[in-house]
Amino acid sequence: MLHEKAVKKVEKALGVKVELIGNCRYGCIYDGQVLSWLVQRQWKVENDKIVKDGPLEAMNWHIRRVDDHSDPYTDYFAGSHRDNLTQLINAVKPPAPKFPVGTLVRGKDNKRATRQGYAGRLAVVTEAGKYMYLNWTDGRQDDYLFHYPERDFAAVN
Repeated sequence: MLHEKAVKKVEKALGVKVELIGNCRYGCIYDGQVLSWLVQRQWKVENDKIVKDGPLEAMNWHIRRVDDHSDPYTDYFAGSHRDNLTQLINAVKPPAPKFPVGTLVRGKDNKRATRQGYAGRLAVVTEAGKYMYLNWTDGRQDDYLFHYPERDFAAVN
């Protein structure tokens, strides 16, 4: 991903200013977390000289707490890495739930919902999130399932 696009996306999503943290590491602090990434420029050889070629590329997405630091004398490395910028942003600011509390939903007719037994059943959302807690309208409760993925449900109009 281009570094300029990453900066714009972070500043728009989180409302913080991205700045240079280290030699070639950019990042920001949001809600007690340090988000950072490395930048790299492409190089090419022209007339036996190495010259810069192209824009900065962002990579190596990392997140850690503000008060947590890596220890160079042990094998402790603070924080964790993410695969892309969207995962990095969602780690500190999760997206809004698809269905708010109190929404009437119906299980979709897909493979997982059919296998688990909630395809076509109606329920009311009691706790919203990526995985929802539901109160079934038919009165029976599942013995082993307590939260359900929101992607397996559709809102009833």
